[in-house]
Amino acid sequence: MPVTPLHYCAAYAINKAKAGMVLPALVVSSMIPDVELFISIITGGRLVPMRGLMHSLLGAVTLDISVAVLVTVFLYPLLVSEIFKLEKKNVAEKCRFSGMLVLSALLGSLSHVLIDSTHHEYNPLLHPFVNGSFDALVIMNNWFLASAIVHVVLLGLLLAILVKEIRKSTEGLWKRLLVG
Repeated sequence: MPVTPLHYCAAYAINKAKAGMVLPALVVSSMIPDVELFISIITGGRLVPMRGLMHSLLGAVTLDISVAVLVTVFLYPLLVSEIFKLEKKNVAEKCRFSGMLVLSALLGSLSHVLIDSTHHEYNPLLHPFVNGSFDALVIMNNWFLASAIVHVVLLGLLLAILVKEIRKSTEGLWKRLLVG
């Protein structure tokens, strides 16, 4: 995985490319598959593997969306408003359940799974239909080099996003970046 927050770049780009997307759902869903990693670390791999269903296409369109929608609707407004001192009512309004929120969650979770499939040593992209790693999308067929490339590109994009948004104004920066 690129460092989990680097997946934000895809959420931001999707939000800018398609009007009407729900940025909070894109942000949450672009990172939600890595919940699997944290559960695996905490449980010593007893409950879930490091990269399993949540990093597959099937997981992206089922489990990832479900978890992302619940987190976006119920948890995101509380956390974001508290941590970034944003008006909770405004954040909650943006996070209301809707078809567009679900579509945004789908696109965010798919972006995570597809980005990860370009640079990992093990890719459960077709799990549970294919038990082994699906490596056809690994850049240059070298996961180590591909991982370095993906990290550098996403870090560069994140810095470009921050510079672009800060140049607009620092006032309302967190709202633009996290709520839309």
